[in-house]
Amino acid sequence: MFYINTFFIYSILGFIFENIMSFIGHSHFYSGILYGPWTFIYAFAIFALMFLDKKLKNLKLDKWLEIFLFYIGSTIIMTMIEFSGGMLIEKLFHRVYWDYTNLKFNFGHYIALEVSLGWGLFATIVNYLLRPLIDKFIKKIPKFVTIILMIFFILDVVVSLLN
Repeated sequence: MFYINTFFIYSILGFIFENIMSFIGHSHFYSGILYGPWTFIYAFAIFALMFLDKKLKNLKLDKWLEIFLFYIGSTIIMTMIEFSGGMLIEKLFHRVYWDYTNLKFNFGHYIALEVSLGWGLFATIVNYLLRPLIDKFIKKIPKFVTIILMIFFILDVVVSLLN
């Protein structure tokens, strides 16, 4: 249940984050590709980052070197996820949710160096400061809550794909 709950928590936190950023940047809220309050690209990202974190910890590096390598790795991972997520959303839902062509170091409208470096920093902060606290919370989520979330999420995906 831990990984399922991790998926939902980071999907919901991603939804909240996207709404805050959208409101700050554009004075409106972000609706996402699904009807419910989840942006599941963040869940896929956290799983990739958890894998990277585990691999780096197994190397038993100096803490600062580990953090630096995590930053580099997470920047690459987040960039790949952002690019593939943008392409997939456009193919499946015929929508473009972000466009970085106005940024100096863009590579098409899905990725830009400026944003990638920010994602790496954000991922590093989440991994080393927030994730330990969130993991403790996730372990306390009752099974019935997970089941309810799963039902709502599956229904949301089906309805969103049909529309």
